[in-house]
Amino acid sequence: MNRHFLKNLRDNMPESLKSIAAPLIRNQLINNSEFLKYYKLLENRELLSTEKIKEYQLSQLKQILIHSYQNVPYYKELFNRISFDPYKFSDFKQMEEIPFLTRELIIVNYGKLISQKKVKGGYYIGTTGGSSGLPLKFLLDFNSIYKENAFIYYYRKKAGYRFNDKLATFRQVALGNKFCRYDPMYNEMIFSPIKLSRITINNYVNQINDFAPQYLNGYLSAIWYFAKLLEESQIKLTVKLKGIFLISENIDDKQRTFIEQFFKVKSFIHYGHSERCVLAEGITATLYKFDPYYGFTEQVHNEKNSYYIVATGFLNYIMPFIRYKTDDVCSRENQFYTIDGKRSSIIGLYGFNNEFLSSSVFDLDKEIFKNIITYQFVQKEKGKADLLLIVNKHFQLSEIELIKNDIYKDTKGIIDFDIKIVDHLILTPRGKSQMYITYTNNYSAKNR
Repeated sequence: MNRHFLKNLRDNMPESLKSIAAPLIRNQLINNSEFLKYYKLLENRELLSTEKIKEYQLSQLKQILIHSYQNVPYYKELFNRISFDPYKFSDFKQMEEIPFLTRELIIVNYGKLISQKKVKGGYYIGTTGGSSGLPLKFLLDFNSIYKENAFIYYYRKKAGYRFNDKLATFRQVALGNKFCRYDPMYNEMIFSPIKLSRITINNYVNQINDFAPQYLNGYLSAIWYFAKLLEESQIKLTVKLKGIFLISENIDDKQRTFIEQFFKVKSFIHYGHSERCVLAEGITATLYKFDPYYGFTEQVHNEKNSYYIVATGFLNYIMPFIRYKTDDVCSRENQFYTIDGKRSSIIGLYGFNNEFLSSSVFDLDKEIFKNIITYQFVQKEKGKADLLLIVNKHFQLSEIELIKNDIYKDTKGIIDFDIKIVDHLILTPRGKSQMYITYTNNYSAKNR
């Protein structure tokens, strides 16, 4: 059955019918040939030596380099200019001959970074969340969805996860006036983080108890707040959890310790990007291991005695990113790494009832935001915030209302925004720009 048909079926089917069609939609993922191929590849890797794993990584790296030279105009021009021959590539050290790919270069060379060779299964548009600026747009192989999930499910297997287990997921998706919806593709009930408050906590608890998930999944900030509300209200879940999977945000150690102690289970993490260039498995509470089958990750020394994370992905052939210099840095501890990203779980805004809207909530990658150069949220009191916009010459004042209405759909009754067109953003004493500036007090058990 056509995957696009199944996607529409999943997204548009009435909730009452999803449970009936769930096995069909679920099978689209776990019985997909690309998913099974990579899942088996990772299982077989457990029997291989370090040398054999490096041989595989080197072969995949050479393959993406040759593909990029043959089919991607940007790399054809670049490799010729620096006299880099991908056919003679034989050592990881040779990667240092290739200049970094940056966010700015991707924006300027967008069309030239697209492969002229069709990819199996087609492609779609992906974006970053924009935590360090406006979202970045790029193309992704459709089959990379299944490949990526093979890695995630392989990691989760170590936590006891089975394909038929259920997830109660806290992450931001379009839910309209609802606070949750079922996604049969991933066998998860998705809950809105921004509608979670003292007023709605009983609705969340009742739905989770009825759904009976084996795992909690999602933003640390949302799961932490959920646990805080349970503690404050003296409400308990009746389901027996097997673990918690944390995604899309940096890890605050105090928040993580609290949820593990409160729910009496361990939490599990991985580090990755929407660009699908790098993936790292959480080995301990603070240490990660970059996956050599997902891509080639370099640690480039910087002036602060840490390392820039520079990545070349193996999963995406429609728009390959080679030596992509990410916004994140890491530090080495023996064979593992600590990672300092920019998706902070403690940065965000506060609603009228102390609802916490983390930096992962707002989606500014839609067409109506095309004339915005950059933005900044500034909050001085709960339930109200300024959205400062620096716009381009094509921006029309009529767009302000469109933007306000779009944000209002997801934040109705939670927070009011005053949108202002400005010439410059508020900078830190060191001249850095922060996307979220909050002057309100941080959460405390007494006042939230």
